[in-house]
Amino acid sequence: MTLANAHTHLEFSTRERLLPDPSCSFAEWIVRVATDNDRVPPEDYAIACEKGVIELARCGTTQVGDFSKTGGCLPYLIEYGLTGIVWIQVLGERMEKGLLKLERARRIIDLNRGRASNSSIEMGLGVHSPYSLNPNLWEPALRYAEAESLSLCIHVAESPSEWELFVRGTGPHRELEKALDLPAFPCPNMSPISYLHKLGALQFSPYLVHAVHVDDEDIDLIQKSRSRVVHCPRSNQRLECGRMPLERYVAKNVDVLIGTDSRASSPSLDVREEMEFARTLHKEVVDAKIVEEMIRRSLVSV
Repeated sequence: MTLANAHTHLEFSTRERLLPDPSCSFAEWIVRVATDNDRVPPEDYAIACEKGVIELARCGTTQVGDFSKTGGCLPYLIEYGLTGIVWIQVLGERMEKGLLKLERARRIIDLNRGRASNSSIEMGLGVHSPYSLNPNLWEPALRYAEAESLSLCIHVAESPSEWELFVRGTGPHRELEKALDLPAFPCPNMSPISYLHKLGALQFSPYLVHAVHVDDEDIDLIQKSRSRVVHCPRSNQRLECGRMPLERYVAKNVDVLIGTDSRASSPSLDVREEMEFARTLHKEVVDAKIVEEMIRRSLVSV
């Protein structure tokens, strides 16, 4: 029986120190994470991946969708008999750096495809978010995914600050850019989901992680593109992202899965605990059985 945790960052499994308690704004948390990234030694990634996979296995997880910088989780997923998808991250607000990171992602995917060839794990491409990828990098990234038949995963419409950035060009994200010395993202004057549609990213039926700040038009675009949404309610709460309108996705027959996100934004990798939180959060508007079914949905055909 499938027990799927559809969104993790296993490389963050030793980063509980970043977990907001009880909460903090998303923009504030991103600055904390970026600052902490500079202090983490490379060897920590493998340690974190093994720790995270062990926690998943102890929770009875059978399938996982991991968003990864290094692909270091792969040998541990194989060792513990898990199936699923590992999306290798690409991001880059500046064009030159982004192209280098896309090339690095290519190398990691090529290498790990060979390693995963006798397993039930797929490799995919993970675009960190619409605002963290230079607008001119989308075309080469999408063409690469198309040429290699890669699954696509994107964090999108997660926080109120992201929505304000895309629709109005203002808000806390502008302070985040200053804090991290990033170039100003050019406001597209549309929702993050509409932006993905305009770029052609929704044609790939991607996994859309979070998708909290959406309107009816956004949900129609998601539904028509047969994209899948991943709900991470405990992370949303800790990062003050708001409540996903799950009932509207259900009404439109959008396929929704559940994920725990990372140990830097969620108290555990136990998707059953995530499900219980989601059932309580949505109990007035969504049948509990529908929520339970979300952790039984397969990410891939295996």
